[in-house]
Amino acid sequence: MLMIITGHFKNPKIVTVTDIDGIYDLTEILNTENDYIGLAPGERYYPNMYLLPENADEAVPTSIDNFSKIRAEYLSQRFILKLPDDSRIYTMTFKLSGRHAMKVYVNGRLAGKTGSPGTTKKDTEVWENNITFEAAAADGKMDIILHSAHFYHAKRGASIAELIVSDAEKQDPFFYERIKGIMTTGMLLSAAVMLIFIYVLLWRTKETLYFAVACLAMMMREGLQSQAWTYLPINGNLSFMLEYMSFVVLTIFISLYLEQYAVNRFLKCAQYTAIAGSIAYGICLLFTDSLFYTSVLKYYQVLLVLCIVPGISGVLINTRNPSREQAAALYGMAVFFMASVFDIVMYSDILGDKADIPIAELSMLVFVPAQTVSLFLMNNRVLSEARDAEHKLEAEKTALEKLNSMKTEFLGNVSHELKTPLTVISGYAQTSRQLAENSLMGDGEEISRRMKLISSEAERLSLMVGQILDVTRMEEERMVMEKRPCYVDEIIHEAVGTHYPILNKNNNRLEIRMENGLPAVNADPARISQVIVNLISNAVRFTENGLITVSAELKNKHIQIGVSDTGEGISADRLGHIFERYGGMEKSGFRRSTGTGLGLYICRNIAEQHGGKIWAESTEGNGTKVFFTLPVLPDSSTESAAPSQ
Repeated sequence: MLMIITGHFKNPKIVTVTDIDGIYDLTEILNTENDYIGLAPGERYYPNMYLLPENADEAVPTSIDNFSKIRAEYLSQRFILKLPDDSRIYTMTFKLSGRHAMKVYVNGRLAGKTGSPGTTKKDTEVWENNITFEAAAADGKMDIILHSAHFYHAKRGASIAELIVSDAEKQDPFFYERIKGIMTTGMLLSAAVMLIFIYVLLWRTKETLYFAVACLAMMMREGLQSQAWTYLPINGNLSFMLEYMSFVVLTIFISLYLEQYAVNRFLKCAQYTAIAGSIAYGICLLFTDSLFYTSVLKYYQVLLVLCIVPGISGVLINTRNPSREQAAALYGMAVFFMASVFDIVMYSDILGDKADIPIAELSMLVFVPAQTVSLFLMNNRVLSEARDAEHKLEAEKTALEKLNSMKTEFLGNVSHELKTPLTVISGYAQTSRQLAENSLMGDGEEISRRMKLISSEAERLSLMVGQILDVTRMEEERMVMEKRPCYVDEIIHEAVGTHYPILNKNNNRLEIRMENGLPAVNADPARISQVIVNLISNAVRFTENGLITVSAELKNKHIQIGVSDTGEGISADRLGHIFERYGGMEKSGFRRSTGTGLGLYICRNIAEQHGGKIWAESTEGNGTKVFFTLPVLPDSSTESAAPSQ
């Protein structure tokens, strides 16, 4: 079966192909626009055996499922490729985890070699972790045999390789990785030279020298890990040891550099322990075999983690108010050491064989941009705080302007609303007095009608003044609820009967629909009546020749009271604001403006103080429904409920 998986391996895009009965069919895939083709390791390999072209078909392979169980210091892999029958040249790259000695045969001929793969450690020299070569198919077939050996690490032997195939004119898939390694090495070398120059000519401080040596150690480690060392006159076995030694030197001199921040016994103990452990492991590197110093590496790593994490934490805690220069160094070193801890964990048995993860690059490079990044972050934080403060101030200014505008509108609206009933009362009182003085026949009914209107307007005026006073009490937290056991049906009937003159307007019909036997509630009857009157008054204000319904029903241990109308409704953009202060005031675009805009705000406050909630449902042009709830008394029941009237 052919399986294609698109992903990223460093910079190039790689399409992965699996074999079918040991054969990789690339005849069709090579004609696509894919950058690179990765051949996943087959299901079989040859542990502790160097497979030769002449006996390849006779050798007995081992299932790759047993790879984790069999430690093989050297092994063979076989890749049989089916290719187009042409003269095309292909670039092949084997990628392994960790440094290996490798040899490649293609169609029975030696095609490439790196290091010296042998059957013992003595006759093996490790070199790189990949090998690149060029080859062509013979009669549409390419039989590739890889020898790989690795005797130098106690945790692992030889690794299984992946083969990457591309046209010869395409870039080496690891070209950018090598260039990055060389550039990083050059940058670290430049930093070290600059620091030494500063130490010699400007600031002869030991911290500068310590940091310069640490930069050199970082440079050496990066050069060894990125294969840049292959351009130097040293052998692979020595480079393997130097890679570990570079980390030891780095740890020692970074610890010395941080001595300036070791202000108490705990931090000094962490510093000296890290230095002592590093010196001990360095001696181990110089005088013991690689199998031994790689086997004890995990203990050294644990020691460093136990020193690094609390040590850096202690430094940061003790330096609570660092200067800009201290912040650049401290936070830069914190990032550096956390990356180092991850590097340690990555190379340990916790994450398994993941040595090809480029976390070391981060730990080596972090010190170079640390100060710049820290300063940038600090300045960015200051600028961000300034912008946030400016935005907050602007928002507060906008809110105050809006509130001021709403207050201005409120005062104008209230002035108009208070003036209207006063004018009506004054006018009808004067004409009623004249009618009474004249004592004309038939004027008794007219006087009675006018007195009712005076009473209605006086009641409306009283309600508006009461709303203003209630808002003042709420803001001063002086509104007191005189709660007692009572019944909602009684409150509704009494509220409608008492305020009927101001509610019976605009030729509307008023209906009351309530469940029988509603349980009692613990409430302030006067305040609940106020809510009901406000809701009915709002419904009357925006409904003509319609129906207004007051309802009450039991729902989930709460009595739900509702007031619905068939009026003009509320637009969606206003519906979410009607319970805010001044939110109930009509805005421009509506045909009339009445009320203080405080009624629904007061209703919400009263409902919430009773442990209930209030909400509205409306569609513009289709009426409005407003509901609020009151919790029933815990010991109340339908048997003890008052009968509905």
